[in-house]
Amino acid sequence: MDRCVPEDKNNRPVLRYVLVVPALNEEQAIVDMLRRAQAARAQVLAQTSVTEMTIVVVNDGSTDRTQELIDQPEFEDVVKVRFAENRGYGAAIKAGFAAAPGELVGFIDADGTCDPEFSVQLINRLLDCDADMVLASRLNPDSRMPWLRRVGNRLFSRLLNLLAGTAVVDMASGFRVLRRASLRWMYPLPDGLHFTPALSCVGVLDPRLVTDELPMPYHERIGQSKLSVVWDGFRFLLTILFSFCCYSPVKSALAASVGVAALGGLLVGSLVWSGSSATVLAPLASTLAVLCVLLVWAGLVGHQLNYLLIGPRRVLRPSERLLQKLLHERGLAATGAATMVLGGLGFAALGLHTGTTSAAASAWLSGGLTLAMAAGMAALTCGVTSRVIWAVNEKQKAGASAEYEPPGVRGVLKTGTGVGS
Repeated sequence: MDRCVPEDKNNRPVLRYVLVVPALNEEQAIVDMLRRAQAARAQVLAQTSVTEMTIVVVNDGSTDRTQELIDQPEFEDVVKVRFAENRGYGAAIKAGFAAAPGELVGFIDADGTCDPEFSVQLINRLLDCDADMVLASRLNPDSRMPWLRRVGNRLFSRLLNLLAGTAVVDMASGFRVLRRASLRWMYPLPDGLHFTPALSCVGVLDPRLVTDELPMPYHERIGQSKLSVVWDGFRFLLTILFSFCCYSPVKSALAASVGVAALGGLLVGSLVWSGSSATVLAPLASTLAVLCVLLVWAGLVGHQLNYLLIGPRRVLRPSERLLQKLLHERGLAATGAATMVLGGLGFAALGLHTGTTSAAASAWLSGGLTLAMAAGMAALTCGVTSRVIWAVNEKQKAGASAEYEPPGVRGVLKTGTGVGS
């Protein structure tokens, strides 16, 4: 990842910070927030490596006096972006990022709950830890957050930590600092209020990114909250689950297949208890098994997509090494094709011996062979798909870099100057 810091014409390092303030009907708080942001500029320039700080306020289609207040002469040095109609919290932040140049970008809610001077701690932590994003955690003993929102944020954060194996305290924080160069790995991001949990999910799940967190004083908001506890809470939940499926497809697929197997087991058990015959149970059991195989197949394809396009995690676990050996494209495709051929031969043999085999045995054998052929098809298509993903990825690398080296010559030691004498 590009960590280079640009220099000015006198070869002095330049580090610019853009602080975005999204605002929707914040006439009660916007003036105080912009004044505090202007006052924080001196602290940021004095106590961090930042050489220039820009404040950007984005009016997200406000219908009150918000625009009139931010147009006052005292805010002449503030960059102003105005939406004709409401486009969403995330859309406002992304527009603010694009409104001014800067190696570091941040955003802070306009409701007076956060102190812009805390940018100093966030920036210093980001630079000291070489992180891509640092969150300001609002969930601490001194927080003034309403209890219902506090409980919801803790539940969502714990769910994310359970799935990702991390320790994020406040995944929905509305105050954080990021490296602009890292945004390319974080996009696309949603336009709504679930922008912050989506950003947090990407930050902890993407192996290319480093995310940190600092506890911050949190005050009672000024004005009316735009957050819907039920609707936005539901979107937060879907955001976490979708992100987990994207970045941990094998785990999510295994969890889904276990759920299907458990529900299917209850269904089959109830049918057995009611005295259903094998001719009913065998097709049902094989269908459930095929569904589980397909779920696992989808997870493996998604995993390989991440592995080939995003890259492995910084520390490659033994389980990942074993998985890559098992998922080698050519071996997987060959194994799948062989399994399908053997399954077809099994069906042929079963057809020749129909008269000598009981109906129950034929049903269970047919179900087993169907499952074997489905597994073979899954293995074959997974191998072929992985190979296509690999080839497309190599083509993208070759087109994006003038110094691209084919896989066969990567890491080969080069000697000589290439100049004839």
